[in-house]
Amino acid sequence: MIRRAVPLALAVFAIVLAPLARAEATSGPRLAILTHNPCCGAELISVGPTGGAPQGLTVEPASDRLTWSADGSVMALGAARDGSRMVGIAGADGDGLRFYPRASFDSGDPVIAPDGRSVAFSRAQLVKVLPGRESYLFKSSIWLLDIEDGSVRRLVRWRLAAGIEPTSFAPDGATLAATLFDRRGGRAVAVDLASGRTTLLARTAQDPVYSPDGSKLAFVRERVRYFDLPKPNRPVSELLVADADGSEARRLLRRRGFISWPGWDPSGSRLTFTYNPPDLTGSLEPEPGNEVMAINADGTCLTTVFSDPGLTLYGSAWQPGPGREAGPISC
Repeated sequence: MIRRAVPLALAVFAIVLAPLARAEATSGPRLAILTHNPCCGAELISVGPTGGAPQGLTVEPASDRLTWSADGSVMALGAARDGSRMVGIAGADGDGLRFYPRASFDSGDPVIAPDGRSVAFSRAQLVKVLPGRESYLFKSSIWLLDIEDGSVRRLVRWRLAAGIEPTSFAPDGATLAATLFDRRGGRAVAVDLASGRTTLLARTAQDPVYSPDGSKLAFVRERVRYFDLPKPNRPVSELLVADADGSEARRLLRRRGFISWPGWDPSGSRLTFTYNPPDLTGSLEPEPGNEVMAINADGTCLTTVFSDPGLTLYGSAWQPGPGREAGPISC
């Protein structure tokens, strides 16, 4: 789901296309998109830089987005098994899905490290039911899965009345960007893997993602904090790029509606994101007919990459690796 900063009393958790051919992963730039089709449920597809040549990948996702290892050989995503969501690891075309029952997660999406050896995920625990209210008090933390032996360990301390969700590893694998939600709203933070300590990257921000060379950070900011909004009052969303430490932030895009799940192409020249336009119903969730869009890293050449009135689109991720750079958009 599109994640929003919510008050303490609320838990943080909470097809027109013909059937796609199952095909081997295509060479050249490819963008993987998590979709939902009313007839068939969740599906993972792959498209070219302009949204052409869609292919269905052989895996059924149970999360909102996926992440790739730095060489593009394996992906991490949520997988459903025995009624729960757990980390799943699959090959580049979605084959060979491996389940990790010890790595069950409650919110957010799994994030794979650049070396493909570990995965960060978010876990929550119920602390108590708040008296006199139809609400609950949770605590959350980030955990790490060792892909080789399936073991898990807690990376950051438990945070009471807050949700913390990993979003992106720095290219050197030493730092993990995450979104921290609490009473003060959403904040982008960096987690040091050696110590587990967090530092602030940006206030009123979510979905921080490092650029391929680690020099930049993209994130989303919303200007209205209310959780439930009628259609005319929907928030204005912004897409920003800053230095890796969160400084020198500049706005690339400001639009009414919801921007979420930003991601860099392997060249670092363009960003993609999912956009819920203001002419949809006003839901906080992604809706049929929403769009995956792209924009150059300098804020030029905004374009729609993929949209279909019969599909609901969630997160997207460029497959990394040599020869897969999409480069800047021409306009």
